[in-house]
Amino acid sequence: MRILAIIGQTALLASLIIMLGFEFSVPATGIPSALILLCFAIISFLTGIIGLIVGCTSSFDSGSRRAEFLVLMAACTMPVILIQVMIGFQSFSLNKVNDVTTNIKNPPIFNQSRDRRLAARHVSQFWNVLKIPDKVTAHPSLNSIKIGMACDSAVRAAFSTFHYLGWPMSFADRTSNSIEAKASWSIGSRVHDFLVRVSPHEKGGCTIDLRSASRHERRDMGMSVVLLNRFASRFSEELNKERRERGLVYEDR
Repeated sequence: MRILAIIGQTALLASLIIMLGFEFSVPATGIPSALILLCFAIISFLTGIIGLIVGCTSSFDSGSRRAEFLVLMAACTMPVILIQVMIGFQSFSLNKVNDVTTNIKNPPIFNQSRDRRLAARHVSQFWNVLKIPDKVTAHPSLNSIKIGMACDSAVRAAFSTFHYLGWPMSFADRTSNSIEAKASWSIGSRVHDFLVRVSPHEKGGCTIDLRSASRHERRDMGMSVVLLNRFASRFSEELNKERRERGLVYEDR
């Protein structure tokens, strides 16, 4: 039980320190902190589950010692529960993906090049094993969003969506009809570059294409897809508000 307590305390403390680093905007480095957090959280969770079983079935010197041990083991399960609430483990992926779009044939283009958008340019050789090729990938289920409204309505809906999600806009170009933002999947400042492109139709209506790209050259653990899903879900609600304000009943196609 002492070994379980030491392992549990170490993994729990490491998980909390990394989470606090996300929250208080520790400068980005080449260290895959999200992957390390996930590993520590799983170790902490497994230790907590085993500890709860051992604590309930083993004998202790006193009831207070048992209670202290059970509380510690229960606390060890909290990082995984928090991650599940914020993201959902079903969303994690180890595929070689870090740049995802809803329009793979004609993906939206960021204002800055990939190299200029990298969070850390000087990465230890030790982490190069995690590096993947620079490649834009299609979202597994989302496609371009087509609406029967003017693009101005889509732009207002995009602004409202960014505001609701707490993603600060970093660039907006009315001539190319593109809006960029810093999209965060975590509790802090770990961000992806997010792009919305609106394209008007000749006969009216508008097409909206989305793109989310990691600022690192390694797997994004499925977070680009998570961010695209979050945006699309809230964007749909904001479009419905625009429709109600104008008395429109068009449906997305």
